[in-house]
Amino acid sequence: MTTAPPIDRLRAALLADEAAQLRLAPIADTAAFLDAITAYAAGLGLPIARDTFAAGLARAATPQMEQQLPALRLAEAPPRHWLPVDLLGYQGAIAVEWLHFAGLPLTDPFFEETWRKVRLLPFNRLMRCATPLAALEPFADAPAPDGIVYHMSRCGSTLAGQMLGAAPGHIVVAEPPVLDTMIQLVGRGTLSPVMIRAMAGALTRDRDGQARHRFLKLDAWHCFVLPLLRGVWPDTPWTFLYRDPVEVLVSQQRRPGMHVRPGVLPLDAYGVDAADAAASDNYAAWILDRICRSAADAIDEDCLLLNYEQLPGALADALLPHFGVEPDAAALEKIVAAGTRYSKVPTQAFAGDSEAKQREASPELRAAAAPLLATYARLEDRRRAATAPSPVVA
Repeated sequence: MTTAPPIDRLRAALLADEAAQLRLAPIADTAAFLDAITAYAAGLGLPIARDTFAAGLARAATPQMEQQLPALRLAEAPPRHWLPVDLLGYQGAIAVEWLHFAGLPLTDPFFEETWRKVRLLPFNRLMRCATPLAALEPFADAPAPDGIVYHMSRCGSTLAGQMLGAAPGHIVVAEPPVLDTMIQLVGRGTLSPVMIRAMAGALTRDRDGQARHRFLKLDAWHCFVLPLLRGVWPDTPWTFLYRDPVEVLVSQQRRPGMHVRPGVLPLDAYGVDAADAAASDNYAAWILDRICRSAADAIDEDCLLLNYEQLPGALADALLPHFGVEPDAAALEKIVAAGTRYSKVPTQAFAGDSEAKQREASPELRAAAAPLLATYARLEDRRRAATAPSPVVA
């Protein structure tokens, strides 16, 4: 009978040893990790020298190896501390790449920030793994999100995500690129919509056994496929955040997001005709208007409209109840405290910038914003109508 190579036996042992994973995965220093993994191998009776591990980690860190399918390939999803991070083409099929998240909570403003931290860990150079797409299918039966945040961009959605994620037991997955890739594949008809639910279930898996509520914050352009996503999660409450269009356009003018740069976003994957974009005089204003109109068209009884001007107070007063979340006093204190910090740099205090952006707006920008302002007014009318007191019937 053929004996598996020592490195394969080591990986199999690590996959089954959660305590060792949590001890080894957070080690960022390569020398310290080499000492620890060599000692672990010796404890298993595996003859793997420290220099052998060092050479393997060095190879795994090269760009060529990072772009290839991982050497560790599993038939089923890895244990609970791994999350999916990418979809890769392999022999005409789609494979899922997974990384161990080293016990890190998803409290960075964006999922990608945490992903980039853990991908550099020596443990993941050793244990980065791939599965067939079918390994995601069991996650389609995972709990649905308690709430989904949609937004027009630069309107307070990151603040909302940070506040939702501030309480213990709250999992917030903010704009994960791998979910966007899945949505694109479903939008093109390559995969079934159930795979969106499966991917989200894997991303929000309960890694520490403490999960109480799960939330998704999607990308602004996912408003284009709101009917599709409402079909995936028909009973999940959602919110759409928006802001004075002039202020959003000024923000995009300062630092353009990928969706306001022509040709970057694959519009066809979201059912949007690129010819409409080509005919626009101002691409940024056109796509922001399209995002807001798509959200306005999808409003139903499960939608809560939130204007940037209502934040941060409305998150605790309106959004938490809308999502069915009733935090205790200690959790609420953490949520409210998160609202005082600058969402994209949580170490800085929040300071409003609406007046500065209004002053910065040029006449040309205001003219470009005109159609978007009409859609903004439509959203405001719907929001005010939803919050207006019902007339008293005699």
